Amino acid sequence: MASGKDNVSFFKSINLRLSMDILLVILIMLLLWFWIPVWTVVLAYIFSFPYLFLTKRRNLLFHLLLASFIAVVWLLIARHEYGYNWVFPVIAGINLYPLFAWAIGLFGVYLLFSHYSHNASTYLSKLFLFIITYWPLLIAAEWLAFYVWGIHNVATDMYPGLPICNCMHAPHWMQFAYFIIGPIYFSICYLFGLEARSRSKRSKKYNR
Repeated sequence: MASGKDNVSFFKSINLRLSMDILLVILIMLLLWFWIPVWTVVLAYIFSFPYLFLTKRRNLLFHLLLASFIAVVWLLIARHEYGYNWVFPVIAGINLYPLFAWAIGLFGVYLLFSHYSHNASTYLSKLFLFIITYWPLLIAAEWLAFYVWGIHNVATDMYPGLPICNCMHAPHWMQFAYFIIGPIYFSICYLFGLEARSRSKRSKKYNR
């Protein structure tokens, strides 16, 4: 059985990771405001790989790669619906800003979700927890991008935004896709057993 000191040290490391993750998200948001958005999301994406090794969470690399795959698939479907008031690089008809933004955004939500996923045990309860994390963050990111960072998708700017917040100006099918892409991502992670190990399971290991 591990000593009480070991358990305290273990949970301190969890709190440290959570603090580091939150600081990373805040830093990315600040860079989006003060720096070039496309290079901010590209840098955040690239830095995620060594960051996972640094925080000893290499198992989450699969989540990052899956988020990248889903981002590519989405941009292949909707690449003609993106055109910004900023000049962003475009490769093979795909705008790099939404590509990397979707990849790092999906992964970032899962990273935050993984800290309290132990509070649920079934697929539906975990999915619910993921949704109540993903949807508010999605709306917040869209609102910040439009009103604070000044990033407008002029290709769909003629469509009405969401009620109240008046952001995410896009046709209804795109708005629906935005809300459903996150749950699809989580469901694929769950289906293939790519869930981050819960805190409770790991704590049991330290109590043996």
